[in-house]
Amino acid sequence: MKTSIPESNSDLAQHFLVDEKVLKKEVEIANLSKEDKIIEIGAGKGALTKLLAKKSKFVLAFEKDISLKKDLSKIDSDNLKIVYDDAMNYDWRGYKIVSNIPYFLSGDLILKAIQDRVNNITLIIGETFKEKLINHDGKIGFIANLFYDIKPIIKIEKTSFKPEPRTNSWLITLRKKQISDSENFLLDIINRKGKIKNALIYALVNSGKTKNQAKEIIDSINLSPQVLEKPTSKLTKEFLEKLMDLIKL
Repeated sequence: MKTSIPESNSDLAQHFLVDEKVLKKEVEIANLSKEDKIIEIGAGKGALTKLLAKKSKFVLAFEKDISLKKDLSKIDSDNLKIVYDDAMNYDWRGYKIVSNIPYFLSGDLILKAIQDRVNNITLIIGETFKEKLINHDGKIGFIANLFYDIKPIIKIEKTSFKPEPRTNSWLITLRKKQISDSENFLLDIINRKGKIKNALIYALVNSGKTKNQAKEIIDSINLSPQVLEKPTSKLTKEFLEKLMDLIKL
């Protein structure tokens, strides 16, 4: 059985999940309780939102498409707050994430979830991005697997969405790992803006080194001056792997 969903706003890359069996499976896999606070990113018309509100203590749902406000305002639930804004501008700490997200947001969402120390994530993502995570491809594949156990659950056909996306999708879970001091150090670097060299210094100081000791460590590991002057947004998988090998905390 499929629910009636409006056409998407193509500017926001929305493809509405209309397959009720998949929606119910997503909520089941999220393993929610009445103690859980949930963030949903991209509430759409509210098909998933309503199910989440029934299973959890509180749902904070984000939707940037104001044209959907008429539909979302019909959801009658005391434990639901809908915010018509960008979820990336808010604090996610203390929440679980359960979402059918716009595919272009997948990488940014996982990075922010790591930064905000989100423990449990249940997502429907594009098949290409799922392969990147499973194969540890690129910076996001490397970082995501450092911090989360990633498990693909089921493949979701394009016909489960309206309008159909160009690719099939996957329901996946990400569950936070116990992380080492070295991984926390890496997170400190990833979280900082500015030059890579300065991020390294501050991360080393936060780990207990003096500023002079931090500079000596950076000099001793023979990193390219050109790389050290780049912004942290240019960090690569190869550079992060090298750091993990060189920096022993």
